[in-house]
Parts: sequence; structure tokens; C-alpha cells
Amino acid sequence: MMKLIQLSVVLAVCFILNINAQQPSAPAGGAGIAITSPALGTVWTAGKTEKVSWTIQDNTVTEISTVELRNGGSANLQMVGNVGSKIPVSGGQWDWAIPVTTKTDASYVLVFKSNKGDTYSPYFTIMAAPPGTVANATASASTTGSGTAPGASATPSGDHSGASTPFQLAFSLVGGLSVAAAALLI
Repeated sequence: MMKLIQLSVVLAVCFILNINAQQPSAPAGGAGIAITSPALGTVWTAGKTEKVSWTIQDNTVTEISTVELRNGGSANLQMVGNVGSKIPVSGGQWDWAIPVTTKTDASYVLVFKSNKGDTYSPYFTIMAAPPGTVANATASASTTGSGTAPGASATPSGDHSGASTPFQLAFSLVGGLSVAAAALLI
């Protein structure tokens, strides 16, 4: 019981220390667009199509020139890949076919680039596609964007027939604290 209390205290302290450190450091509407989805705490699954949405803050912006998927800490976001380009802003949304090969991570952000600058989404989670998921289309009907994420993979490990079942869990808490875990249920 004492170890559980100590673990709870450590997690609470980490949560408090990471509230501000876990958000991308660039201004939210630098590209003249404010991303409304994904929101902080959103969990999406690789291989599915999700609606990315925004509001226009600068009427002179007519298109999102590129959309990048990045992950990592706010001071050192790493490029995962370009996932869209030349998206008209007038519709306020874009159907993104998340590449089936995208890895589980609770520290993803989308970066919209326009002639006005860059806009960063809040952190969100992408869960790896379940084993056997067929690759999705690389572009949706509403955009010319590509759905590739170079270097990403999601593969089952070992033969799990029988009584044991692998699973992964990832979630984001308010304030940007991310938790990810993997286990084997027997």
C-alpha cells in the first residue's frame, strides 16, 4: 500500500511540473488558423480516417500549404512526416487518413503551415493499428494531402495464439502529461 501511495505522489508531482512544459511552444494561431481538432486528450487510431478541423483567424489565408505530423517534447518536436498539402481553409475541416504504419505515441502534434506562419495543434495520441489492419488510402477525397509517415511502423511481436493477449494503452491528461503502457495479459 505504501508503494502505491509513493507512486501516486510521484505521478502527481510529475503532472504538476509538466503542465506547461508539454505544450508546443509556437503560438497557436501563427498561420492565421486555430486548430480545433485534434484537441488535447484526443485519441485516434492509425489506419482510420479522422476529421481535422480549424477556425480561420485571418481572412487573407486561403490555404494550408503543408501539414506536418511531429512528436516529442515541446522544445524538441521531431518530424514524423508531411501528411497533407494545399488544403483550402474555407471548409474548416480536412479528412486525414492516418497511415496504418503510425506508431503509438501520446505526444503527437499537427503543424499547419501557411503564408502567415505556423500553427501547432495541442498534443494528441495516435494508437497503433491493430494487427491485420489493411493500409488505408493515402489521400482523402477532400484534399490532395498525402498520408505517409516515413519511418513509422506497427507490427505485432511474436506468436500470441493461446491464452495470452498483448495490448497497448496511451492517454493524455489535462495539462499535457502523457502516459503510455504496454502489457501482456495471461
